[in-house]
Amino acid sequence: MAIIAPRGRIVLVPRIPEALQEDFASYVTAPARLREAMADLDPGALNRRPPGSDWSIRDIVIHLADSEIVRATRIFAVIATDEPPIPSFDEDLYKRRLHYLWRDPELALSLFQHLRFALAEMLEQCDAATWERAGIHEKDGSITLAELVRRGARHGEEHIAQVLEYRALVGDPARP
Repeated sequence: MAIIAPRGRIVLVPRIPEALQEDFASYVTAPARLREAMADLDPGALNRRPPGSDWSIRDIVIHLADSEIVRATRIFAVIATDEPPIPSFDEDLYKRRLHYLWRDPELALSLFQHLRFALAEMLEQCDAATWERAGIHEKDGSITLAELVRRGARHGEEHIAQVLEYRALVGDPARP
């Protein structure tokens, strides 16, 4: 399997377990797909919230970057230490205390992309035993490295779909 990495470089992914390759590809390509979902977005649409929602597109993009920082810390800990604790985090508290309204979504998108690419480079070097290493989540119990990547892939997919949905709901004129 090959994926397109930064600067158009093609990377072979021989060490990614076969059962995880589709999720890994989704994980690595999510930033490009998020950027595409945001292409030509009306600047005013970034902050508009659909009726009944507390989240805007800006909030979603910044949340993806912040949650990837958390995920990276979890991945590092699982690879480097034995059964590390994996704390949960309150996304609403992060949104409020980390001032999502004032943060630059382009900077957040770039951070999200760089973190995913840096983690992908490291994950490509993991052997089969490393993929089975686990940390202990305070709510979910034992979580393997493979599951952390699967969850990261799903998280990206869900929020990319949400950005596309929000574009339609907030009346973005750039996308009918």
